[in-house]
Amino acid sequence: MIHVLADPYDPSVSPRAKHELAREHLDRGLAGVSANDPTEAVAWLFLSLEAAIVSVAERHGMDTKRQHWRKAEVAEKLHASGVLSHDFSDTLRLLNEARKVATYEGEEPDLEGQSLEDIAAYVETAVELAEQEAAS
Repeated sequence: MIHVLADPYDPSVSPRAKHELAREHLDRGLAGVSANDPTEAVAWLFLSLEAAIVSVAERHGMDTKRQHWRKAEVAEKLHASGVLSHDFSDTLRLLNEARKVATYEGEEPDLEGQSLEDIAAYVETAVELAEQEAAS
């Protein structure tokens, strides 16, 4: 049996709310942290943080243009304008680089002295902020 996936760019297909994706990705990232699997953890924590930033950005009319570096710039702007209480841009960049090292190179990612647990807690803060924004 062949399964056909919906085209995510088809306007008749309703996309999932980004804050919901952020929470789902966070749960997967936390599972990676619990399993002491840095590859799994950084990949899902990165995707979670990106989805959280996109969620908040969309609510404030900011376009992230589907580019990783653009999301970090938007995170900086959201913080500078007072929308977000934290600047998540450095964590986005760190997780993006860690994800590349872990998945493309198969090497242990450099977390710049931070623990996976601390990074996960920070990402969870972003997800909670995105959920609060979506509820308002």
